[in-house]
Amino acid sequence: MPGPLLTTDGRPLRAAALRTRRTLLDSLVTELKTTPYRDIRIADVARRAKTSPAAFYHYFTDLDAAVAALAEDVARFVSPVHTTGGLDRETVSELVEAFFRFYRANRTVLRAVEAKAAEGDERFTELRRKIYGGLNTSLVMTLIGAYPRAADREAREATAASLTLLLTSAAAQQPQQSGWSFAPDPVRVAVIDLVHTAIARRPATPLTTSLTP
Repeated sequence: MPGPLLTTDGRPLRAAALRTRRTLLDSLVTELKTTPYRDIRIADVARRAKTSPAAFYHYFTDLDAAVAALAEDVARFVSPVHTTGGLDRETVSELVEAFFRFYRANRTVLRAVEAKAAEGDERFTELRRKIYGGLNTSLVMTLIGAYPRAADREAREATAASLTLLLTSAAAQQPQQSGWSFAPDPVRVAVIDLVHTAIARRPATPLTTSLTP
């Protein structure tokens, strides 16, 4: 269980302080929707929250700490994307659609987490792992449920990890910003087909390869 929220100098937050902190985080989300992360100024976040930069630093050491707090909120309340255990396309579609809805609802924060993780920031790499862990766990359990007697658990976990990467990458794409000339609905349908194919096929015997000429 997470401990109580504290100020930057280690004091627990009372009700009024918690409200101010929440307002600052909500203001940061609004800024992230319209301004590149590296261009956001703490003074603008504080002004939007109708408080001062000094108040911001009372709760967060810097902008990264505030974004990490937003990511912790997402990680804390996200749960595994449960399925009914079937292998039919409808069940897989439910899983994929649920994840796409989750990503759309949290896109602003997730994009900032992805950007920081891509820079090699270990704190955000771990937050990314926590946020997407529910999806990966669901895929692992679906594969195990589909083939309970399959001996190679490592292969199933690798398949689940690959599908998690596929889903997170597909969900993150925004046609109007990415430059890709695709419509989102056909891409989502194609992703569902790919995930269904990966889950419904019986795992193959792992291949042994050699890089020796």
